[in-house]
Amino acid sequence: MTDERFTELWTDYLEGELDEHGLAELRELLEADERRVTQAADLFQTHRLLGLIVEEEPTRQDEFVRETMAKLPKSHDEFVGRVMSNVAQTKTARRDAARQEASQQETTRTGHTLRGRRRMSAGMWVAAAVLLFAALSLVMLPKRQHEGGETAAARIDVRLASSAHATFFGELSPPVGTVLAPQREYVLMSGMVEVAFPAGASAILEGPAVFRVTSHESLALDVGRCSVHAPDGAEGFRIDTPATRVVDRGTRFAVTVSETSETEVHVTEGAADVYERSGPVAAEQAAERVGGLVAEQQTQTRLVRGQAKAFAAAGRLGAQPVPFDSNVYRHGLPDRVVSYEATQAVGGGAEKLTSVTVQRGGRVMKIDVGDLIATRLTWFKSTEPRAFLCGGQQLPVPATDVVFDHSLVTGVINPDGSEQPLTISPILTGDAGTPGFAVRFDSPVFNGPGADVVFFDLQSFGNPIDGDAFHVSPLVFRDGLKSHTIRRYDLTMESPEAQVLANFYVHLFAQPADSVAELQTLQAVQQRQAMRFRGLAVGIDLSDLGYAPNERVEGLFFQDALDDKHMVDPVFIAGLPELN
Repeated sequence: MTDERFTELWTDYLEGELDEHGLAELRELLEADERRVTQAADLFQTHRLLGLIVEEEPTRQDEFVRETMAKLPKSHDEFVGRVMSNVAQTKTARRDAARQEASQQETTRTGHTLRGRRRMSAGMWVAAAVLLFAALSLVMLPKRQHEGGETAAARIDVRLASSAHATFFGELSPPVGTVLAPQREYVLMSGMVEVAFPAGASAILEGPAVFRVTSHESLALDVGRCSVHAPDGAEGFRIDTPATRVVDRGTRFAVTVSETSETEVHVTEGAADVYERSGPVAAEQAAERVGGLVAEQQTQTRLVRGQAKAFAAAGRLGAQPVPFDSNVYRHGLPDRVVSYEATQAVGGGAEKLTSVTVQRGGRVMKIDVGDLIATRLTWFKSTEPRAFLCGGQQLPVPATDVVFDHSLVTGVINPDGSEQPLTISPILTGDAGTPGFAVRFDSPVFNGPGADVVFFDLQSFGNPIDGDAFHVSPLVFRDGLKSHTIRRYDLTMESPEAQVLANFYVHLFAQPADSVAELQTLQAVQQRQAMRFRGLAVGIDLSDLGYAPNERVEGLFFQDALDDKHMVDPVFIAGLPELN
């Protein structure tokens, strides 16, 4: 098992994936048994031959070996010498074999040999890649083979931990929990995502941003901003930008990269080392992909808590102090509705809500639907006839009994509204009543941190992808209270967490409804089946309406924002329970 562990560590080392703890363990294994020096030299040459790196001049190969060995701690001078000695004894024969094989591969179909720099056909590259895969599989720890049989690249288990309003260029946002593909370029157009790394480090990226996962402990940021938290055990995590390499030393820090590759680093806790990246970025990235190790440069800047600097993108590292801004660092994603669960109808699609997961005050919590505070429709007024109710093919009597039950396909839809939000209390009686609808909670809702009320809306692809805009207002205005307009939902048509709903019916009326009583007695003139709708959701923070912390609210008033021809279609509204 010890020899297998050594093989695993040495292979990871040659591929540039060994952290400081791994280097210490590798040193101990080498010092414990001199035979492993020879084994290290053999594995090194095998890695070189199967790694598709064929050099013309021996001096360049020697230089690569020295640079690789120099990555070990200085106390390994004797070890380096011994390995170099072994390499020197074997490299001549191995180089001849490599050249002979490469020469055969370079022979064209007509029998002519390509002169100058060696080239490989597409078919040869595929064959060589298969060889590389097989070779790496042979030296992997058997335990890892048993647990998954994954290649070195596939072992990069970096996941999308959470997202908020995330929009990616040319694709839908990956679902939470998705393993992000190594070296794949992700273009985050807007919103935020949190990326989690195996050792415990996490990075919050804010759009617009372009980033790539480069290893199990590193991320490349070409443009944009990210906030890094590397707790104990994740030290050494790094962010690579076109101009710098920022290495964590047990800290929280933020990195911002401009369109011209200028980089700013703000350290909130601990310390971070910033290195200049030498040579063309593309060449460095290519070397890392084939397992080569790129030495960190001598130019280094250490930043500690409360310090910030800007680094030039071209030439030598031009570090200029900038004012430290603690607000640059993101401690977490914003409070929001994260996801929800629902029963599935017989014909498919989400039907009855069973739970909702929200982030409140930075805490993510799953709340059973039975623990939510139910609402009752107390006022409804429209100014023209349209479809007012949705649900089953036959609505119950009175129809409003199912308006805000647990079903995501029953509700009071298409209420009237106003382009301008209310600034005075709505009128909830008589012919002069305010268009829109009002609800009262079964028990007062407590204004805590984050969202206090959840609002679900059904939406089709022909409607705004961010959700139908609406105003929410106090039932009774006073000094300090105001209306709040929501134009983008937490879960939109682009959110993987927004579920496809079961089919339902909409009921059209020939007359406007001037009250809840009238809505209960009007006879529908037509019903139509609606299909392929999704359930969108948004959290409402009572603080946005001016309510004081810990204040209790008995009800709310809603209006469509009348910003387009589409109207809001609420199917579920409920208060969240008080935080413990």
